[in-house]
Amino acid sequence: MSFHDSSQRKLVIVEQKLVRNRGHQHTQIGALRKMLPCSDLHLITGEDYDGFLGEATAKTSKRSRQLSKLYWRTRHGSFRQKADAVLRALVSGQILSLPGSPYGHVLSETCDALQMSASDLVIVPSADLEALESACWFVENSQGQTPRLFLRFLDPELGEHKSSRRKERLKALSKTLSAKNNLALSCETEEMAAYLNAKYGLDVKGGFYLPCSFDPADPPIQPERPKSEAFRIGLFGAPRPGKGYERIGAIVSCIEERLKTAPQERPIEILLQGAEENYADGGVYAFADKYKADEGILRISKLSDRLDPSEFTNRFLSADAILLPYDTAVYGLQGSGIIQDAVAAEKFVIHSRGSRCRTF
Repeated sequence: MSFHDSSQRKLVIVEQKLVRNRGHQHTQIGALRKMLPCSDLHLITGEDYDGFLGEATAKTSKRSRQLSKLYWRTRHGSFRQKADAVLRALVSGQILSLPGSPYGHVLSETCDALQMSASDLVIVPSADLEALESACWFVENSQGQTPRLFLRFLDPELGEHKSSRRKERLKALSKTLSAKNNLALSCETEEMAAYLNAKYGLDVKGGFYLPCSFDPADPPIQPERPKSEAFRIGLFGAPRPGKGYERIGAIVSCIEERLKTAPQERPIEILLQGAEENYADGGVYAFADKYKADEGILRISKLSDRLDPSEFTNRFLSADAILLPYDTAVYGLQGSGIIQDAVAAEKFVIHSRGSRCRTF
């Protein structure tokens, strides 16, 4: 995705998951700043945002998002969903004032306050169906006087895991999406763009790539490490569904058995990133306590999921290879910030067959 006009204009970035200085949500802000250096930047964030990138111009509300689900179900849901939604709306006291979208009114109020014109930009780099519903509501209620809106989808489910509901929600937006307006839909990979077009008839363009921690146009300097040091395999990012975290224990056991029968000149060290509860008893990475970080043929260094950007960069660059045991049911179409970082940092990648571990 390219923006040809480099002149001064207002830019609103919507990122609801921008909570604190970790994760790829905050790197997208930096990438867009670099891509559009002359723009007057404003942020719309979730209500949990702590201000580490500067004050938010506006924040979305969790309650508004919950109530908008009731609005949708009262109008487009099944009979059972409508009945349930009406009852919930009555209990909430909002039956006559349910918001028509999760945060379309926030977009409208922000753009009005900033006096944005058709030459200005609104970009949602981590868009989902809630973002699409909000953008469509904004377009429908602005009489065509809107800035250019760019939504970038990151997963083929669009944040709605139930297929039947996803189809109905998209169907409700079809009239707005088919009209000529300032709304453009995009994603990272050409494969996902083709999938969304074929399955839902969405006019989605692939190739909206945003560098994360490393910019492929500026390859990082690799740290020098003695050859006697352990061979490091990095497993970065939170153990979320689709990331294959449930397979890590078995992978570690397999490596350990291989080392017993075919010892290597260098030990193997796994850089494992997770939250405290992941390493605790009953956690998905509880097995890591069996291995020390500084001795043995197989070592595990437990990294926090709250590394600051400089420490994350140093740890990532110190790895010899990056492990990506991702589920191809999820990552067969979509991209990944860790994949992007591994490619941009020129690291060997060990990945599940079928993942999109390449530039896009």
